[in-house]
Amino acid sequence: MTVLFASDLDQTLIYSRRSMGNEVKPEELIEVERFEGKPQSFMTEQSQAALWELEANTIFVPVTTRTREQYERVTGIYEGSEPPQFAIISNGAVILENGEPIKEWSTDIRRQCVRRKTVIEEILPVIQQHFNEEWVLRVRQAEDWFVYLIVDRARFPEDKLAYYTEIFHKIGWGMSLQGRKLYLMPESITKAAAMEYVRDRINADYVIAAGDSLLDLDLLESADTGLLAAHGEAVKSDADVSEHIIVTEEQGIKAGEEILAKVADISLQSK
Repeated sequence: MTVLFASDLDQTLIYSRRSMGNEVKPEELIEVERFEGKPQSFMTEQSQAALWELEANTIFVPVTTRTREQYERVTGIYEGSEPPQFAIISNGAVILENGEPIKEWSTDIRRQCVRRKTVIEEILPVIQQHFNEEWVLRVRQAEDWFVYLIVDRARFPEDKLAYYTEIFHKIGWGMSLQGRKLYLMPESITKAAAMEYVRDRINADYVIAAGDSLLDLDLLESADTGLLAAHGEAVKSDADVSEHIIVTEEQGIKAGEEILAKVADISLQSK
């Protein structure tokens, strides 16, 4: 039986020093990403070993909101010099196969966004209309697919989050607040749809998915088993989830260890 393990990266498998929590000793950490010459993200040695030692019938597919450039910095998630055969990046707008984008996939996603008018040029005026410059520090575009805002959380009006979410939902955009980043994502771009494309390409019999944010919920719902990090936005927002989605007992980088231990158990049982 072929098992697909589709997992978010940041705050699911890999962690910054700020997000990892206090339940880890420095000697347990393995650097998995370096940015501008400085260590950026980490796994524990136990997590990295568990990922590398998954059974041969289990195919690991990273699934991330990171752009290609940001994703390619994370070299510590794969053993040796070869990255995973497939990677889902830009929240599902792009699928890499052997390091190169699958053109037919992204072309179809672009057509959907244009048809629904969920392109960046359409949303920028709406952002300017509704969002206050006092708490919006920067507006960034992710490879012409979506927008994310760097916000001042101390000034961000969290009591208005549901109101803003509804405004953008009406014009075809989803919203997700993750730390200091507020993502605005076309509803045509989903991690679940991209995962299902890869699942069919490799003829997977069983899917395990892991994540922490609202942008991960569609991925977890589409899997046979979903693993949801307890510290994440999805749990904190009290989002409704199906019975096949398991919330971790641990938080921070130890949740990553728990997720990979569960994946290893399922992988072993599927042999």
